[in-house]
Amino acid sequence: MAGVYRPRHPEQTVLYRVLFHYFDRFLAEYESLFEKEYGFFRPIVKEVVERYLDCGNPRCGFARIRCPDCHAEHLLMFSCRTRGFCPSCHAKRLEEWGEWMRETLILDVPHRQVVFTIPRMLRIFFRYNRRLLGELCRSALRSLIRYFEVMAGRELMPGVIAATQTFGTKINFHPHLHFLVTEGGVDKAGLFRKISRIDDSRLSEIFAREVLGFLVRQELLSSEWAQRLLSWRHTGFNVHSRVRAKTRHEAERVGKYADGLPGVHRPGHFPYS
Repeated sequence: MAGVYRPRHPEQTVLYRVLFHYFDRFLAEYESLFEKEYGFFRPIVKEVVERYLDCGNPRCGFARIRCPDCHAEHLLMFSCRTRGFCPSCHAKRLEEWGEWMRETLILDVPHRQVVFTIPRMLRIFFRYNRRLLGELCRSALRSLIRYFEVMAGRELMPGVIAATQTFGTKINFHPHLHFLVTEGGVDKAGLFRKISRIDDSRLSEIFAREVLGFLVRQELLSSEWAQRLLSWRHTGFNVHSRVRAKTRHEAERVGKYADGLPGVHRPGHFPYS
């Protein structure tokens, strides 16, 4: 006898009701009300919301699963599989990713969470050109590698899981980076060299020069303005590395925290792969 399907009823949640009733109005009024401040509407937003509204809806398709031995049946609704938006799909994906990261990816060494932030005056460049976020992440990676090599006195490659976060706690546009970093790195001989302390102020200086350098190369900022900003006592660039993970389980929690935040771009692994 077939089992009874018990839907999870996402339509009863506040998020679903708000989007179901008001998202079309938001689309119609975006250009006049929001485009000037937040930039052109990105088609991916509409795609993700529409997929979420169809998630778990039997009218949008399902699979009938049947056991060949006992002949028990189960209906499995198709999910949207969106990242960072659908609470159900994202929670499942996050748990699977965290387990894979702990069991397969990360080394059994202490890690640190390193957060990179940029001045408010520079955020506008990334708001209207999201492709620059990739170069922002690579700038932070180059800064970190350079710092480790200076500290070790040799070429060194740390293990890094990087997540790009685009929003702050007030849901304001605030691009910054969350790195899960090994306390040290592998040298050319394949030996792991431990670096247990990170000087945030020194790493912040390297990061500032990397970011301003690529903005100047992109002709978004003049070299004069870049030098002027570097001369200020408080440049607005900041690095925070005080959160430490001593075990793989602790590293998994830190990694899942960074990847589980809203507005996070898909994490990258350097040189983890």
